[in-house]
Amino acid sequence: MKPKDKKTILVLDKNSRMLSVIDDIMYYGDFDLHLTYDPDGVYDKARQIHPDLVILDYLLLDNDCTLVCEDFKNDEQLSNVPIIVVTSFKSKKAMADAYKCDALFVKPLDMELLASRMEYLMAS
Repeated sequence: MKPKDKKTILVLDKNSRMLSVIDDIMYYGDFDLHLTYDPDGVYDKARQIHPDLVILDYLLLDNDCTLVCEDFKNDEQLSNVPIIVVTSFKSKKAMADAYKCDALFVKPLDMELLASRMEYLMAS
């Protein structure tokens, strides 16, 4: 596989809560992974690197997860970028539509399921 064919993933992880997830993602595939710790800068970073997938931690966004997802979906350049939201709250699972994200996973994560969903979203 040529390096140009590598899929680019942008992960928002302000408080290092996603590090184990990132390690697991790298185990499942050879990705060009970009990490940002700034919820306010994730949109600008995405416009800069044109990711194939964005992974957001719900809690890191001080309940602004919906706004970040809307920013992506309303941007002509980024509207087709799939977004996966990861949360610790089972009650949030029913709210995937409200976030306008493409998938929502509740911790602890089923990494095989997450990996297959990532592949599916990046292929479509």
